[in-house]
Amino acid sequence: MAEEIKKFTGPELKVGMTASRTKTITKEDIEYFGKVSTDTNPMHFDEDYAATTQFGRCIAHGVISLSLCGAVLGMQLPGLGTIHMGQEVTFMKPVYPGDVITAHCEIIDIQYKEKKDFYIVKVKQQVTNQNGEVVTEGIATCMPPRN
Repeated sequence: MAEEIKKFTGPELKVGMTASRTKTITKEDIEYFGKVSTDTNPMHFDEDYAATTQFGRCIAHGVISLSLCGAVLGMQLPGLGTIHMGQEVTFMKPVYPGDVITAHCEIIDIQYKEKKDFYIVKVKQQVTNQNGEVVTEGIATCMPPRN
């Protein structure tokens, strides 16, 4: 079943609105991300190398968890047509292959820029794993669609 894509324009948005998205991170996701990003750090791909690190096994690229927040922004809240303008982020804990992560996003500020006729929206982002542990958190700045 296809996921419903949502779209909220600036005037439709309210502080406190929330949306979330969940995904199981697979080894294949990590491999694909490494190819696309050209980040082939052995921490993500080589079990023998990763076993010698503080994590003890391969971990996902931190940006994979953040990208799930990007999917919320572009597909749900504000949704279709949203432009991601800036990002503050902290990676709190590693994400491992097989982890089920959920991106929770909440609108915390909305400002109308009258001279240019557009809205700037701040979104609090928190990604948790299947144990409820926060793995990533941040604040995104985005511009929702005009119409």
